[in-house]
Amino acid sequence: MLTYPFLKWFISIFVTKINGMYYYQEINYHIELSALKHFANKLIENKLVPINARHIFSVLKQAVINSEIAPFLRKPITQKNDGYYNKYIRLEEENKSNNIVPDFFNHEGDFYDMDRNLNFSRAYVNDEQFQVLFALKLMEVDYSKNNLKDFIDFQLYDNYNGNKEDYGYFLHRLLAKDSIPYLLPSINDTIQQWIKVNKVNLGLYDNEKVVEIEIVDNATKLFVDHWEMKKNQKIEGKMTIEEIIHFFSFLYKEEFEKTKNYEFKPILTKEEVDMIFYNGLEIPAKPLGKKMKLCIPPRFPKKVIDYAIYKFFDLNSYSHRDKKDYVLFFANYIEEYKSALGSRKALESLAKNITGESSNKDDIRWEEYIPKKML
Repeated sequence: MLTYPFLKWFISIFVTKINGMYYYQEINYHIELSALKHFANKLIENKLVPINARHIFSVLKQAVINSEIAPFLRKPITQKNDGYYNKYIRLEEENKSNNIVPDFFNHEGDFYDMDRNLNFSRAYVNDEQFQVLFALKLMEVDYSKNNLKDFIDFQLYDNYNGNKEDYGYFLHRLLAKDSIPYLLPSINDTIQQWIKVNKVNLGLYDNEKVVEIEIVDNATKLFVDHWEMKKNQKIEGKMTIEEIIHFFSFLYKEEFEKTKNYEFKPILTKEEVDMIFYNGLEIPAKPLGKKMKLCIPPRFPKKVIDYAIYKFFDLNSYSHRDKKDYVLFFANYIEEYKSALGSRKALESLAKNITGESSNKDDIRWEEYIPKKML
């Protein structure tokens, strides 16, 4: 019998009664496209919660695009009239008048299927989009009368690699008033209970404050940061500070994606990059109060930034045994990496996820940012 939650609950089986007959039905604890689309339409049709169909559609659509799957129908190369293609153009126009999540969509002339089996990963969507996908799945599991806790346990490993601190903070944010307003009280209670049982320390995240070192009398235990010995430590490397800043200038020099105003917005500004390295490559004594948030375009996976940090570490490190020091450095300045400050386990988990594996969407001209002496 399987005992680990990420294996045991890979698929849960429950019984449904239809017309007096019992049927077995599978519930997949992955965050899966077709199931979310059907469930969202059920919510919209029955007006069970005040859900915005267009917003749900835009999030699902973007997740499909980011997943880099192939379209089922491509735009004709020639200008010749194509009846089959024109049919989908016409159907798309008809869908716009319906308050539902459609079965397909058009992106840059190509048509993509919304009714296919596709598991979503947080590696290819931003935090706001993943919140919506996760909340929908929570509701789907809850409405199907399945064990919500089992789904939450499963997702700890499916999308967070066992990092309870990072995952717990994500769940905590779902409960915020300005996050997902239509979660049911039963879902909120289960999330709060999970955070409590797993003893997730939210103190490092609330109000952007760092937990203070607590010193009482000799009879009490002294609590210190798990990275106390690393504070004010300079990370020695092969690159000069000028070369490091030039390497990370891709964050504001590369033109990733135009905004609605047809302007390119940098992932970080030049001023923000300069601020990160103002004191050189040194782990600060205290994290930046208001950390910088990466302005990642919807179709640009965060995985590319992870790859950039790994590439920098690989080029700069003498020993290649100090990757966690690099992760700690960026965790002190950048919102998306601050989970590494939460605990030793969180740091190790995040460091394992920052690898030399790049994305298919990575078309950055790295040779323009790497020091010539290293090419």
